[in-house]
Amino acid sequence: MYSRSNKVTVYSIRLEGCSVTKTDQFVDEYFDKGFCDDIRLIKRWLHNIKARGAQQGFFRAENNVIAGPVTSSRLRIYGIRCSESIIILDGGGEKKGRKTQDGEETWYAMKLMTAIDKKLIEKIREGLIHYSDDLMTLKGELFVDL
Repeated sequence: MYSRSNKVTVYSIRLEGCSVTKTDQFVDEYFDKGFCDDIRLIKRWLHNIKARGAQQGFFRAENNVIAGPVTSSRLRIYGIRCSESIIILDGGGEKKGRKTQDGEETWYAMKLMTAIDKKLIEKIREGLIHYSDDLMTLKGELFVDL
């Protein structure tokens, strides 16, 4: 779990052997690279999601993966929208063109989240992951092998 409000629970990816989430790595890396305004925009975007819920209008749909923010930014962060009350964030990268594939970091983040989404769906179908009674958290085996 990355953060939680009364409207949404935000999860983040953490790779095995790493103590820092992919979301925090993304924020730290691009802040250090001078994308301060874009990181502040992403933080405001996430604050808005936490205040209002993970409404579809807050995201760009890219296959089964979501991207944000929807406003003008040089950066893109990727994730999975499980419901209006649960999202899973990864990292992302600098937009290098009109398509996700135009940037190495954005392409990698989108492909990683696509693979995680497939594994997550499998685990839900198998009953290894389920939603809590209040639909605000994921329960069960919250790790996937890729």
